Amino acid sequence: MIRINLIPSVRRSAGAQSASQAWVVLYAVGGFATCVALFFYYMGADGEVEEQRAKNRALSEQIERSKAQAGDVTEVEAALQKSRQLEQIAQSLQSARQGPTRLLMELSHILTPGRGPSVDAEALEKLRRENPLAGYNPSWDVHRLWLTSFREESRECKLTGIGRTNEDVAEFLRRLTLSEIFDKVELQNTTSERDSNTELSTVAFEVGCKVKY
Repeated sequence: MIRINLIPSVRRSAGAQSASQAWVVLYAVGGFATCVALFFYYMGADGEVEEQRAKNRALSEQIERSKAQAGDVTEVEAALQKSRQLEQIAQSLQSARQGPTRLLMELSHILTPGRGPSVDAEALEKLRRENPLAGYNPSWDVHRLWLTSFREESRECKLTGIGRTNEDVAEFLRRLTLSEIFDKVELQNTTSERDSNTELSTVAFEVGCKVKY
């Protein structure tokens, strides 16, 4: 009878099974450790992401505040510009109200005995030193010239009148030119005439100029 000893084989099978179980336990421990490591890594990365998000939110809020402040500055500048425009309009209206009155007063002074144009005294003296004929004649008889019409529109003036002589018309032009109110005075036309009542020779004239007010 042949006998086969099975005990060693059983022992070898038990040893293999024990080794297999040890590897399973080792793999399980390693997998758990890996999961734990990944969990902590994920938590750390998630914390960094949340921190960065918080920084981004803070920057966004700062940008919005800056935009709001910039908007406020723009509104203030727009209001200031509008205020300046209104001030200019008010000044223009004030000049428009006072200008014509001042203009007529200046003409009255020019054609009043003992008066003359509004001109800076020092500037007039300097002008006379440079050119004695540039000033006006204080002793001129203003009754030798009179105005027949006066028109002013958009600060453009046209005056017509009659003088006894060309010298009287020239004196009137010098006074207009020296005046601080009138500018760019130009003699546009002269015509010799004879008065039908007095038979006196006269000079009709037409003057164009600008006014400053």
